[in-house]
Amino acid sequence: MRLRFLGMLPLLAVAVPAWAASCKETAGEGWAKAYVEQCIEVSTATHPPCNVDNPCELIVSEIKRGCDSLVKGGDDVPPYCKPELPPEQKEDAPGEKSE
Repeated sequence: MRLRFLGMLPLLAVAVPAWAASCKETAGEGWAKAYVEQCIEVSTATHPPCNVDNPCELIVSEIKRGCDSLVKGGDDVPPYCKPELPPEQKEDAPGEKSE
């Protein structure tokens, strides 16, 4: 019996995200909608996980993936992606002079 349970562990690891609380439940409706809008804006996936009923971690990881892709491609990036930019691509901070 014990060996049978151990054999099911990989299946349980895949199913756990389905049991996770929705982003709307954990972050609130306002934040969840903001994450979804950002996710839709930067995702290149055919069926992205940009839905308030998915866990926030899943949505945020898709935003990060999309931002990383935009930054590496040299595309214009939304403001929430800017922390991901390499130093040479970041805009000058207010009050700093560029040479």
